[in-house]
Amino acid sequence: MSIDHDLGCGLAAALAGREPDADLVAELDGTDPRTLTGEDLAAYVRARWQVHNRAEAMLLAGLRELGTAQDGHTGRLPSTDEFSGDEVAAVLGCSRTMASRRLQLADDLFSRLPALGTALWQGRLDEPKVRTISELTTDLSADHAQQAVAEVLPEAAELPVAALRERLEEIVLALDPEWAERRRKRAESRGRVELSMNPSGTANLALVDAPASDGIASMARIEALAAAVRGLGVLTPIQLLRRQVGTRLLDGSTAGMPDDDIARLLAAEYHAAGASDEPDDDKPDDGGPGGGPDPDPGPDDSGPGGPHGGPAGGGPDDEGPDDEDRDDEDRDEDRGDEGPSGGRSDGRREDDPGEDAPEQPAPRSPAEQGALDLPGLPVGDDDTGEPEPTAPVESRAGRLRRGTVEIRLRLTTALGVDQYPATVPGVGAVTAQVARDLIAARHHGEWRVVLTDPDGHLHHVLLARRRPTRPASPRGRHRARGQAPGPARTGAIVELQVPTTVLAALHPDDHPDWAPLLRELQTRLTDLRRTGTLGHPPDAASGPDDWLRRRPGAEAERWTRARDRHCVIPWCRQPAHRAEIDHTREHAWGGPTVTWNLGAWCTHDHRLKHLGGWHVRQPLPGWFVMRTRAGVTHTTGPKKILRPLPAPSPAATPRPLPDDGYPDREHDELDPQWLEKIAPKLAAQRSQARAAPTPPTTAATSGPDDPPPF
Repeated sequence: MSIDHDLGCGLAAALAGREPDADLVAELDGTDPRTLTGEDLAAYVRARWQVHNRAEAMLLAGLRELGTAQDGHTGRLPSTDEFSGDEVAAVLGCSRTMASRRLQLADDLFSRLPALGTALWQGRLDEPKVRTISELTTDLSADHAQQAVAEVLPEAAELPVAALRERLEEIVLALDPEWAERRRKRAESRGRVELSMNPSGTANLALVDAPASDGIASMARIEALAAAVRGLGVLTPIQLLRRQVGTRLLDGSTAGMPDDDIARLLAAEYHAAGASDEPDDDKPDDGGPGGGPDPDPGPDDSGPGGPHGGPAGGGPDDEGPDDEDRDDEDRDEDRGDEGPSGGRSDGRREDDPGEDAPEQPAPRSPAEQGALDLPGLPVGDDDTGEPEPTAPVESRAGRLRRGTVEIRLRLTTALGVDQYPATVPGVGAVTAQVARDLIAARHHGEWRVVLTDPDGHLHHVLLARRRPTRPASPRGRHRARGQAPGPARTGAIVELQVPTTVLAALHPDDHPDWAPLLRELQTRLTDLRRTGTLGHPPDAASGPDDWLRRRPGAEAERWTRARDRHCVIPWCRQPAHRAEIDHTREHAWGGPTVTWNLGAWCTHDHRLKHLGGWHVRQPLPGWFVMRTRAGVTHTTGPKKILRPLPAPSPAATPRPLPDDGYPDREHDELDPQWLEKIAPKLAAQRSQARAAPTPPTTAATSGPDDPPPF
């Protein structure tokens, strides 16, 4: 028997903890990566990455010296100026704009944020992460910028850029909430719509500095409507389909039509044109009906009814103490990905006449505007503070959600006790006031209360049966004119996070609008402690008979998504509500359907697990050990629900807002008398029109002496 010795054996240990200096470069240059396997090859690449980062730091230092150099001697200018970029651009052969950006980063790393420059020099961070931190702290004062860097640096190396941006946004908003709120309001006052043309002949239409709540709601509606069109057999790539939906909602061609009719109209046009667009099945954001083949050849992603509906696996859909209230079942707000009315197995509505004679519905008045995401859900008066009406049983647990807005915030922030920022997964951090506006507009959604231990880790998940008293909307945003009471319902998840000790210490009478919900939560917390189930997953007491079911119950699914937060792959940021629930050990191979054998996987990484040669195990609940096709092992553990944030540190006087290139007006408001100043005649006509009695509605047409209708 012969033994093959690995020439690279022990390289990972030899390279661990080394400085990216000349000695390390020499050792790497003497190593042939073609002779390495597994962990040694990963260590080689990691060391090369550290050397590259130090080289980037040295380059930026050289660029800064070049930008301040003077002819004939080694003396330097005090700082870079407007002409420094020309020096760099001439040497590198790049544009002055690009050269100036690199010089600005160099100035940040070597003067304003020296700790960040040190991290790049040591090879711990790369240039994209360093630039992200620099840009997100540009508006901050020097002391706040340095504090934000100190908070994020210990974890920055392990976070992908998107996660780093989200984390840093939270820290920045937490440092001075009052300043962040003033900055947000001023930016909203600069809001505008911009149209620009591209060299290709296409156009970019952008809503710039729109209120965050409006932008999030608009994007959610576009996503939900595009998913509904996809569910009607349209194979257009999802990003292109969203663009089509967005432009049709704005160009007036669908004015007054309910969303389900818009979906049918777009699908009818697609089938009538005989389009042959290929679906973008390889995109991680593309899934659900019409999105191509099921990514998992096993039974994890579809019940006996198939991917377009039908009941889930055997047994009740939810079990445990929450079952006495049907609000525990996942609401039908998730059904946007199944088409406006659920759809048939072939992707068409039951009343669809088919491709031969596509029926294009006529527009209807705005008063008849329908709700896309919650078909059949009873509409009640949400202003009473009473429990929400019961929802139908979730028919397809575990599927991806489309057009769903999720808001994660502390319960104390929702109550107004503190001003910590909240997070909208897939979007980023938002201020406390924006978060409160978002949850007020989603009174109908699925409200989860995630209880944590003092360290911020998952302790329990409750589904709230009550809602706080809903404040009146100042702009009537939640009701269209002539519409029945109740908001236009869209898919929504509100996650309220609170340590059990804080929840027990709250006094409901101090928060009258929230008192019914707080009393309910405190009662249920007492019951959990009395029964000894606090801190245990909902299926902790389940047995082999329960493990045989193909799909988890609604409570187990919620627990899994709350625990994992996003796709379990460490560098993937797909939110858990848009991920698929998969068995770590395949159900077909005897894997039980319990939380310690379940995980949230995005569509792409789900396929990676089954088809990419990866091996995954879950030795402890929420701990995933992944061995890649190349033989490299990665481990990830449960995430903190409540991540630590710095205490607010406002200045003695309000900090000035950064210069954004626009002149500031007092209170950033328009002159209320602007119309009288620029068009006194038109202002007088409008005043007379307001004072005149409203004539009865008639079908008469305008006469020749009537003013033009504009």
